[in-house]
Amino acid sequence: MVRSEWKGSFSAIVTPFTKSGDLDESAIRANIRMTVHEGAHGLVICGHNGEAHLMTDDERLRVISMAVAEVNGKIPVIAGTGGIRTESVIRLSKAAQGLGVDGVMIESPYFMTPKRGDLITHFAQISDAVSLPIMVYNNPARAGVDLDVATMGEIAEKANIVAIKETSGSFERITRLVLNLGDRLRIFVGASRLFGLPCVQMGASGFVDGNSQVVGRSMSLLYECAAAPERVREAINLQREMFQLGELLFHSSGTSPATIKDAMRLLGRPGGYSRAPLRAMQGEDLRRFEHELNDLGIVRQLKAA
Repeated sequence: MVRSEWKGSFSAIVTPFTKSGDLDESAIRANIRMTVHEGAHGLVICGHNGEAHLMTDDERLRVISMAVAEVNGKIPVIAGTGGIRTESVIRLSKAAQGLGVDGVMIESPYFMTPKRGDLITHFAQISDAVSLPIMVYNNPARAGVDLDVATMGEIAEKANIVAIKETSGSFERITRLVLNLGDRLRIFVGASRLFGLPCVQMGASGFVDGNSQVVGRSMSLLYECAAAPERVREAINLQREMFQLGELLFHSSGTSPATIKDAMRLLGRPGGYSRAPLRAMQGEDLRRFEHELNDLGIVRQLKAA
């Protein structure tokens, strides 16, 4: 059986593009170095926050290779290799393995709304073809299909299915995953802004979240405090801050992950720009967003760190 020791705050890395839509390789490398320096326990590269769905396979592999080189073994690098066609996912996963990643993250095939048997077969075929540890990504709002606990239990029978990123937004779902599959899988929370603290205290292994690129050290500190009973008061304060930031990023006039990049640029961090159809906020929307971001005191926290 493949074993994984993954735990902690894994940063869902954005992919900086230039204003004209090209890969901004200097910003990509700078963002990865910054994230490692600020204490992330792992990286997820080319996931949904990485806008992999707006990139060619060659571009995805280029970004993955840069991540592996910049991290240089300091922390795990997990590559997003999901897609609609099973054979394409297998091909991309094998290519990522050849670049030296520590694992791959694969979501359900989106748009087609496959049935339960289709999903189990999809992940089984990938698992049979790829020897890397696999993190399954459940994001029903984006994929259009939900991997419930029973389905996930069947998928997890494959030896190298070692983790799940659960982004249903349900605390009950995460609790059931921990209680029913926690001895077989690493359970990662997708929406740590909502309940990172209580889920870690329930036994989740950590979270995968892109907001760490805005707040820096605070996100990994949330996990460390949540995992230490004597630091619960500190964890509660950090959870409140992550919730407030999440409310701003997900309920502004922009679309995530473009809003993460908007915040990063305002803070002088290497987020770059998004590709169409995502857009950078402008005018009054951007001014309001900047004012609310300043009210959160993130600049002060980053300087203090």
